Amino acid sequence: MGFLFVDRIEALDEHGARGTFDLAAGDGALPPWLVLEAVGQLAAWVAMARTDFLSRPVAALIGDAALDRSLWRERAEGPLLLAARLERIDSRAILYNGTARCGGRVIAELSRCVGPLLPVALFDDPDRVRAHLGALRRGEAVSGHEPMPLPAAEPVEVEANGLRRTRLVVPATAPYFPEHFPRRPVFPASLLAATLDRLAAPAAAAALGVGAACTVAVHDYKVRAFCEPGSALELSAEPQAVVDGLASIRVHAAAGGKRTASGRFDYRVAS
Repeated sequence: MGFLFVDRIEALDEHGARGTFDLAAGDGALPPWLVLEAVGQLAAWVAMARTDFLSRPVAALIGDAALDRSLWRERAEGPLLLAARLERIDSRAILYNGTARCGGRVIAELSRCVGPLLPVALFDDPDRVRAHLGALRRGEAVSGHEPMPLPAAEPVEVEANGLRRTRLVVPATAPYFPEHFPRRPVFPASLLAATLDRLAAPAAAAALGVGAACTVAVHDYKVRAFCEPGSALELSAEPQAVVDGLASIRVHAAAGGKRTASGRFDYRVAS
């Protein structure tokens, strides 16, 4: 099981790219956080090609992301069509946006996303990465799709104001580490977001007075540090407000007393 969510790159230049990720027939509901990951990975291929595989972006900020509620309930129909565009690139970071489409509609849209640039060689063999891009552009690098298990968190504590807390230990070994990243395994920021969402969704449902809620937007999800294998994370989800049927939940992750990630997730009634 890997952690690569781009199977083919159909067009790529210094400004952006278009690509696909094939979903197996009969797949269940699309994994929303991995859809965002797929768009980010496509943007990373553009940045690596543009820097001649000297630098690569790492996850730092999703400024805004909108998610179609179909992601939580419908089966995949055909390939995921990905697009990413670099709005800015310099020696320090990229600013990008992008979309994912499936079944003829936009199911995810990202904007104001930032990825700091670090040396490719810290994370992977640059020659291996270059060869993989060649395979993607020739349509020879099919990754496949399998369920991506989340590590189990400890029992959740719920406070009177609806604040929810739990503790998560990043596994020492996991099937996604060999590709994220081979030379420096870290817990993927998208899986951390998925874990925070699993904590926050019941808080949103309670705030909305319903049985279940699903994420429809992400705002300023910022990752401040890598989560190494074996690290212990303190997670929290705090209700903020309910306006016009939209519940906002502030999420945090910390390790050793230092904030690792934070952001705001918005929810609506799951339908």
